[in-house]
Amino acid sequence: MALLEQIRRKVYKLGLVPKITKRLPLISFLLGVLSCIWILYLPVDGQYRRTYISENALMPSQAYSYFRESEWNYERGYRDEIHKLKDIESIFERNKVISEWLEAIGLNTAVHQFHYNDANKTAGHNLYGLFHAPRGDGTEAMVLAASWNTPDGEFNEGGVALVVSLARYFSRWSIWSKNIIFVITEDSHYAMRSWVQAYHISLDLTGGAIEAAVILEYPGEHDYFKYVEVIYGGLNGQLPNLDLVNTAVSITEHEGVKVSVQKVKENELNRNDYFSRCKVLLSGIKELAFAGLKKTNGCEAFSGWRIQALTLRAKGYGGGADITTFGRVPEAMFRSINNLLEKFHQSFFFYLMLSPRNFVSIGTYLPSAVLLTVSFGISSASIILNSKHSESQILMVLPKSFGLFTISFFISSLLGVSLMYIPVSPDIIFRVLMSSGIILSSQSLNYFNYENNIQNKTFPMIRIKINLPLTVLHSLLSITLLYTSLVITSLLVVHFSIAFLIGICLLPLTFVRPLRIGSESLKLRSFVNFLCLVISCPWTIILVIGVLDKDFGTPFKVMEGLLTSWRDFEVWTWFIITFGWLPVWLEIFSYCVIS
Repeated sequence: MALLEQIRRKVYKLGLVPKITKRLPLISFLLGVLSCIWILYLPVDGQYRRTYISENALMPSQAYSYFRESEWNYERGYRDEIHKLKDIESIFERNKVISEWLEAIGLNTAVHQFHYNDANKTAGHNLYGLFHAPRGDGTEAMVLAASWNTPDGEFNEGGVALVVSLARYFSRWSIWSKNIIFVITEDSHYAMRSWVQAYHISLDLTGGAIEAAVILEYPGEHDYFKYVEVIYGGLNGQLPNLDLVNTAVSITEHEGVKVSVQKVKENELNRNDYFSRCKVLLSGIKELAFAGLKKTNGCEAFSGWRIQALTLRAKGYGGGADITTFGRVPEAMFRSINNLLEKFHQSFFFYLMLSPRNFVSIGTYLPSAVLLTVSFGISSASIILNSKHSESQILMVLPKSFGLFTISFFISSLLGVSLMYIPVSPDIIFRVLMSSGIILSSQSLNYFNYENNIQNKTFPMIRIKINLPLTVLHSLLSITLLYTSLVITSLLVVHFSIAFLIGICLLPLTFVRPLRIGSESLKLRSFVNFLCLVISCPWTIILVIGVLDKDFGTPFKVMEGLLTSWRDFEVWTWFIITFGWLPVWLEIFSYCVIS
């Protein structure tokens, strides 16, 4: 206690509290910068870890794989017949042919009929067959799936042929202790998701709880490929157990094939420097944040049921590996999964990949998001501590400030939910919202508070009479920034990518300051407020994403994905924007307008 008293006296004597209070905005900004530096520092040697298999029972590549040249003729025969089905537009007719093959092998088959949410599309059909494990009790299952068309629109004849070939191959083995389900869907997007939902709700033919799923993509007629791309992202921040990813990478490399993650190109596969690892890291954060907003890769469809899933995609033409090599990867994976006596639990569920063999765990990357939450918390405290209002004055206006914040929150929530159901095209919605966001931001240049008379210089006929004390405005801004901190805190573990990106996008709002008539820097402050509002506006970010991300193509596609992702995949992204991002932006705009 004596030591604490000495410290208190020293702090009081040096006047550290007032000095620190004045520098809180600078401290807040530095913490935001440090958050970005923390992420960029992760790919430095010594900050990441090498992947490893946590579950000893998996034993990848410990058993000899027999799916080799002897199976090539069967696979090629199936593929030639499937190639003839390409001109048949009816998926039902295609599935009928595949169903006959699976039944001849000895599998029980069924057709799952579903309806698209889009009224312009007809009903769809998915085919699946069940192989009962000779040594199992029927309570656990593995899924091997392929869609007729890849997310890029290519005909997935190699993937479908491999599913049928492996079904024939697996049915001849008596080692299986888990049922195997073979699934052929119309696409890897809504069709596969609808099958997974129906499997857990309404399908009659089931094979027990699905432990893991592997989706195959091998488009084209070629026999040889160059490398395998492993896709592992899920919805709402979910990732498969790292052991499954490590098993796929280990088996693929054991077969002498190079592995790519996060769309790394062939000419960059041998690189393992800082910039290549940083590129994979940032790409992983981006892809996880955008999951469900664009065409999915199949593995995302299994999110939400504790199913560990990933997609294997053959890339390149004329390489040194043939299609049977690609088939040995799921074979060995299924044999590894078959060894498990319980669900995947040993390894990490929260991680970021830097390369196929390097990763960072949640304890390493999470502080970057924590720094953002602290940054907004300090900025919130700075507004109050530097406002020169007494504690009693702040406490008196808190109810009114909370009421104003609730109004903005209600408006934002109502807007977000209603946009999901109104029958208007996403491009029109985006144009209206984008125009509104720019117009509202521009008002920070034209609204000035002088004797409580607010004049709109853009629209001179509009005059608004607002009587809000400065204490209310400051406490309102403080509450808004504190709410931002709480939003990021609630998301940083569940969905780190969204939490981090939203925090970075909202960081410019901490630079917003009130306008003061008569100040020499009035025009500069107005411009800074306007710039901060435009940069942090959700519609501006959507515009930038649509322009820069080739997977979307246009901002309208981004908007369409946001509005339909909950309906199709139960993705939370749009709700996070409307409940966590937009209310904050509207409150800061209001502060700029009436301060």
